[in-house]
Amino acid sequence: MEKKFSSILKNFLLTNPFLRRVRIFLSQKVKPILIKFGVSLVALLILIFISLKLFKPDILQKFYLQSRVYFFTQLNSNYGESAQINITGNGRIPKEQIIAAINKSKKSKPEFLIQNLVDEIKTQLPWVSQITITRSLPDTLNIVITEFVPFAIWQNDGGKYLIDKDGNIVPFEDQEEFRDMVTLSGKGANTHVRSLFNIFVIDPKLSENVFSATWVGDRRWDIRFENGLLIKLPETNISEAWQRLIKINNMPGSLLGLKIIDLRIADKIYLEYNDSVIKELKNV
Repeated sequence: MEKKFSSILKNFLLTNPFLRRVRIFLSQKVKPILIKFGVSLVALLILIFISLKLFKPDILQKFYLQSRVYFFTQLNSNYGESAQINITGNGRIPKEQIIAAINKSKKSKPEFLIQNLVDEIKTQLPWVSQITITRSLPDTLNIVITEFVPFAIWQNDGGKYLIDKDGNIVPFEDQEEFRDMVTLSGKGANTHVRSLFNIFVIDPKLSENVFSATWVGDRRWDIRFENGLLIKLPETNISEAWQRLIKINNMPGSLLGLKIIDLRIADKIYLEYNDSVIKELKNV
């Protein structure tokens, strides 16, 4: 009886004119609209993601951190209860100091768990540039540390500051360790140090001989070498100017007796020699 009823119901659903029109309507009218809507929605989400990545990366970073906090909270994965903590990337910062910073932030509210941990580590350990925190189930916390890499010493208003290639100030205690670093001077020099880093990496061997750099008039660099040679760089296109200096340096004996190389004007090089060299030339 049940089998017969099932057969009658199935036949009714397949042959009923009204239901057939409904199926045709859904297939020919509604389904294409839903597909177009889904494709448009995906395209819109991709466009929003690309726009945020290009123009508002901080919003994506905030969303990422909040999502990670939510994930950890839902799993009830309080990092203070983790049985194991794996720390990598730390060179100057002892593992014990990082663990101490973690223990200090145990009392944080659960909804701000990970972000508070990141803030605590950065506050307590100034050498930290970036932190990545992940969790391996069931109870392991993985922390990857990226430390600041010292690049130069910036002299400003009577003080000395150790900075990285982006101008971030990092702890400066052992002066002997950093005594051979390039010395920067000039107001705002730290905010333009990236341009120096970009040209110094072109020819590291040449850059090893740089003694100091001065940010002049808040617009350009003067570079002083250890032998006293002064290089005047232009306001723009300093990479091209540095390439010209490299070519001059690669010419045997080309720098002997030089006092100043002025590269401020495009396609022109002005040379100024020491007085002793000029006297020798006059006597020739």
